Amino acid sequence: MGHARNYVSTDISRRILRDYFGFNVFFVQNVTDIDDKIIIRARQNYLYGRYVEQNPTLTQAVLDNITASWKLYAETNLPAAPASSPAAFAEWASKVDVLTEAKENPKFSMHFSALKSAHGAISSSVANPETSSKEALEAAKDVLILLLDKEEGASVRDPAIFRDLPAYWEEQFNEDMRALNVLPPTVVTRVSEYVPQIVAYVAKMMENGYAYEAQGSVYFDTAAFESGGKHVYAKLQPWSRGKKDLIDEGEGSLSVKTTADGKKSPFDFALWKASKPGEPEWASPWGQGRPGWHIECSVMASETIGSQMDIHSGGIDLAFPHHDNELAQAEAYHECNQWVNYFLHPGHLHIEGLKMSKSLKNFITIRDALNKYSVRQLRLAFALTQWNNSLDFKEGLIKEVKTFETTLNNFFAVVRALISDEAAEVKKGRHVPQRFGPPERQLFDDLESAQTDVHAALCDNLSTPQALLVLSSLVAKANVYISATKAEASIPALAEVARWITQILSVFGFDGREDSIGWSSGSTESVTDGSSSVHDIAMPYLKALSSYRDEIRRKAIAKVPYSEILQASDRVRDEDLFELGVSLDDREGSQGALIKFVDKAELLAQKAEKQAKESAKLERKQKSKEEEERKLRDRLAKGTLDPTKMFDNPDEFSAWDDNGVPTHDKDGAELAKSRRKKLQKEYDGQKKLHAEYLKWKEQTGQEL
Repeated sequence: MGHARNYVSTDISRRILRDYFGFNVFFVQNVTDIDDKIIIRARQNYLYGRYVEQNPTLTQAVLDNITASWKLYAETNLPAAPASSPAAFAEWASKVDVLTEAKENPKFSMHFSALKSAHGAISSSVANPETSSKEALEAAKDVLILLLDKEEGASVRDPAIFRDLPAYWEEQFNEDMRALNVLPPTVVTRVSEYVPQIVAYVAKMMENGYAYEAQGSVYFDTAAFESGGKHVYAKLQPWSRGKKDLIDEGEGSLSVKTTADGKKSPFDFALWKASKPGEPEWASPWGQGRPGWHIECSVMASETIGSQMDIHSGGIDLAFPHHDNELAQAEAYHECNQWVNYFLHPGHLHIEGLKMSKSLKNFITIRDALNKYSVRQLRLAFALTQWNNSLDFKEGLIKEVKTFETTLNNFFAVVRALISDEAAEVKKGRHVPQRFGPPERQLFDDLESAQTDVHAALCDNLSTPQALLVLSSLVAKANVYISATKAEASIPALAEVARWITQILSVFGFDGREDSIGWSSGSTESVTDGSSSVHDIAMPYLKALSSYRDEIRRKAIAKVPYSEILQASDRVRDEDLFELGVSLDDREGSQGALIKFVDKAELLAQKAEKQAKESAKLERKQKSKEEEERKLRDRLAKGTLDPTKMFDNPDEFSAWDDNGVPTHDKDGAELAKSRRKKLQKEYDGQKKLHAEYLKWKEQTGQEL
């Protein structure tokens, strides 16, 4: 998903430059297929696969290897974890607070999970000797490959091993990009296909005095680069130039991180790396080696674009040292002051506030995301956030996306239905009036204002969120116009608004329909794919019509009440046509229903929402009824007491009037007027309850 955000956002920017502003965009995409991480992963995958093949049975030797690798992994990556024994680890793991530890060490969860999985494999194998070798090795893979690589990595020399892994993932990446409707690049460059040019590029920098050779490697001389006052290093992030952790990470995990390798300064970086055992290698004037990471893009971009380019893109995490080093290399090679005019750095993507990272193994794959969300929804999620801002992919954003999508879907469906309705009238030979009054003038003014605002938004840092906000506002105004004008609405005016909105959405990479009214929606477009005959397409609709006609004929012959005829009409609308993705909107007066083809998923959602509201209403009604019944039972229970006997208590009173209301207390003293008044009120209330009870008793023949 992090890659999706990067490449889709860049694709949207590219489309805006090309399709809105009219620039001729020459788009070069570099593929890194030689890199420290790729080398290590390819080597580890090969060694692991070979080990699994060689050990089909879970022997003691295999179990010992898993245990040794588990201890090595713990000592290397999680020293806090006791590796002395499985029991000690199990006790520690049961007490450790993973979330708290992860706040201090972002990789804690990943390492903890790897150790726990391998520990489970060890424990399971000891407890159950029948455990399959493949199952145990798979559970321990993350820790086992570390030991295998340490012991045997230097023996891996076949170039195909290092070539096959990036080739496989490049194709997987391309499939993901096609699924996301990302435009293919004009040119694709792969590092492995440009090694001779890289060697020549490095040699030229040495001639220019900006690089030096040391122990078979070649390094960029950052001090020499700045010494003449012509160049500046770390233009993009000058505040990061001294951060050794970033510099070391940029050099790669297989690089030596000290000046013992012959570097003049710890801030110098590798242009060419002398190969060690277990690494791919190519010939060069400095011996067998391979390109450094930063040099790749400088060379390939220079080869395809030249001594200057307009725009360089890439994630914000690449700004330093990668892009800063690219700039320095290219300016040292071309002897220019500005190799790139603009950098577009898309912001990071977070999931519910948490940073997503491949190295931390907390990422969502593009294919997983596409199982849950549509391509349109993902592209909308990215377009609704400014491309260079961080994006928090959370439930609130998805709700915003779905609301926006539904709003536009409904608008497009209404406009298409109105156009179809008008075309049907014309086909019947009926005259359709064309009106243009103050409401239409206002609608066109709204359209013109929206066009101005969208242009301003795209001129302001390609602001798609602001542009989409303008589209949403225009749709709201068009809906107000439809509601106000009803049958008098100008279809050409609404079509003009819908087509312009569709045009802007198409610029952002949302494919439009053939009729230019709205984006394509898959299920409702299938009738144009040519895969089915007219009969196959029409038959479900004809069956619905035929079944409805049969039912109406039977009811008419039986002379049923009109209400049953209306029920049949509602049923064909709400059930038969619903299943076919057709929505009928009843209109006022003599106008026929407005026919709309709507995505069935949307209709299902609307039906579910309607049913949920009706269920909630029935539930409230039922609860209200139950509450009324409870209150009635309570009143009736209270009413069983005869009011003339309610104060019959000699311990409290000594005299009563004819109705049984006390007049004197137990000592014979006359009650105060206020007390008499209160008791009389209680009597009157009970008299009313008792009368209600007697009436209920007489009507039902029951007693409480």
